[in-house]
Amino acid sequence: MVGMKGIYNSIKSIGTIPCIFILFYFLDPFNLGFIFGYLLMGFFVINSKLLKLLPDFDIVLLFIFCFVYALFYSFDPAKGSQFIFIYMIFPSCFYLFGKYIAKRILDYKQLFNFIFVLGVVFSIIALVSTSYDILINGFVQTKRDVSKIWGGDPINATGMASYLFANMCIPAIIFFGFSKKKIWFYIFSATIYITSVMCVLRLGSRTQLAISLIILIISVVFKMSSFSTLKNIGVIIVLFIGINLGFSYLNIDKDSDLLASYATRMDNKKYGAATAGGRTERWEKSITNLIEEPLGWPLEEFGYSHNLWFDAARIGGTLSFVILLMFSARAIWKTKKIIGFRKIHNEFRNIILVYAVAFNLQFFVEPTLEGSFNLFVFFCLFQGILNSGLENVRQRAV
Repeated sequence: MVGMKGIYNSIKSIGTIPCIFILFYFLDPFNLGFIFGYLLMGFFVINSKLLKLLPDFDIVLLFIFCFVYALFYSFDPAKGSQFIFIYMIFPSCFYLFGKYIAKRILDYKQLFNFIFVLGVVFSIIALVSTSYDILINGFVQTKRDVSKIWGGDPINATGMASYLFANMCIPAIIFFGFSKKKIWFYIFSATIYITSVMCVLRLGSRTQLAISLIILIISVVFKMSSFSTLKNIGVIIVLFIGINLGFSYLNIDKDSDLLASYATRMDNKKYGAATAGGRTERWEKSITNLIEEPLGWPLEEFGYSHNLWFDAARIGGTLSFVILLMFSARAIWKTKKIIGFRKIHNEFRNIILVYAVAFNLQFFVEPTLEGSFNLFVFFCLFQGILNSGLENVRQRAV
């Protein structure tokens, strides 16, 4: 259960200074969060003990990808030359920080608390910015984009919604570890989730709603794997009744103010759900360009591919695509390995599973590196925790 004592213990184990750096990096005050990314990198440089964490094939693979991607990006730095160094250094740095966290926090319950709180912290920008926008302007607006609470810079709806991905996992987390002893945690989590759903509806993000539903189904299946046959039948009956009641009595009016942002999107033949928001055509063109344009292609050709790996190829060429695909494949393999260790705290295994799936669902349909770079950084930090967690399991098994 997440509590002040658990948070305090996590901060004490990791260290106050690096925790402050990670907090302000994700909060990104006045768009200066990158400064705390550099400070975190400096923390590792001056701490010689952390060099022991470096011998790791995954961090080598990640750094090679970042170097190649940044090198290609430097030929046309759309966001400015500052991003050449950010793309090159930050993912590997945060991966290393993830390993550092898991080495300092050996208790899986405490590590669960840290990951959950980090997901909530990551969402604060979107929660505050979008909630304020709803309060001032309401749901019915001509534009989906929302101004950032820091400085008022407009952020496109897709990028803003990506900050909420971890909160979309909350129903799955609550279902898996439900206990009467955790009532305050559930009240806090439910409040965060309901607020996040309201923000998602304002932003018109079908991706986040789909993530929430898919993750819940996966968590239910994962939970059922440890149940008896009789208990599984009971769960299926309850879910069946609940779904039928929902469809019978919940009247969803797409013309309502609450769903105003979806009104022109759901039934659109070109950009509706049947074409994944018009993404399938872009994916087909991207696959062709991997062979025909191996050094990348201009954004003007058909816009974003809306896929992490294809958009990486657009900037960094086919080589970047292959290296990132290898890193992603190893990430999936590590996730499979750690959720397979039944001696590990069940709730920790579940949050690893649902976050890993949520990350990949987001990556599959959105241009992450250019549109939601902090999400990729968070993923790298998460992979560092996962990798170090696996090492801890193997050491304990010896």
